[in-house]
Amino acid sequence: MKLGGTHSLFRACSEPEDAAMERSAFMELDAGSRLVMHLREWPALLVSSTGWTEFEQLTLDGHNLPSLVCVITAGSVDLGVCLHMSSSGLDLPMKVVDMFGCCLPVCAVNFKCLHELVKHEENGLVFEDSEELAALQMLFSNFPDPAGKLNQFWKNLRESQQLRWDESWVQTVLPLVMDIQLLGQRLKPRDPCCPSRSFFSESQGKPF
Repeated sequence: MKLGGTHSLFRACSEPEDAAMERSAFMELDAGSRLVMHLREWPALLVSSTGWTEFEQLTLDGHNLPSLVCVITAGSVDLGVCLHMSSSGLDLPMKVVDMFGCCLPVCAVNFKCLHELVKHEENGLVFEDSEELAALQMLFSNFPDPAGKLNQFWKNLRESQQLRWDESWVQTVLPLVMDIQLLGQRLKPRDPCCPSRSFFSESQGKPF
């Protein structure tokens, strides 16, 4: 109903005969009982969070389709908000990965390992509670300001995507693997009955 005030696709094609009823393109609301009912015929509603990047295409064949309203939620978005709370503190929200994939800065609620993905003041902001989230509206002060934080986060995300997956693995993961391998070679089993050998087997311990 509210969207119909600003978007014509959500408006009813005709006004209800009963003044106590409110109508949108999809349903009717009885203002007295607050009962909501579908119209006898209503358009199908399709919602997609695609960013319409060059890697994404949404093509619909118009044959044999009903009247259809498409809502694209990330077509021209300037800031993403993630409210994902990890019960284990070990899993990262893939929705943030998707948003970063199209260079969308993110404000995310904090938990144990979030810093591995969202870098505070670099590619987004991290908040602890609703008060801190409300304070983040300052990102939109003087919007769209090329010198503003939001634009700087966007630039940082663009630059970070210049590093491809294999290059990132070599820079980030490989040094950790080599450090663990070196530590394993220095460790010897405490059980004197076991032969002395490195932490890694010979097949695992081969240099990269």
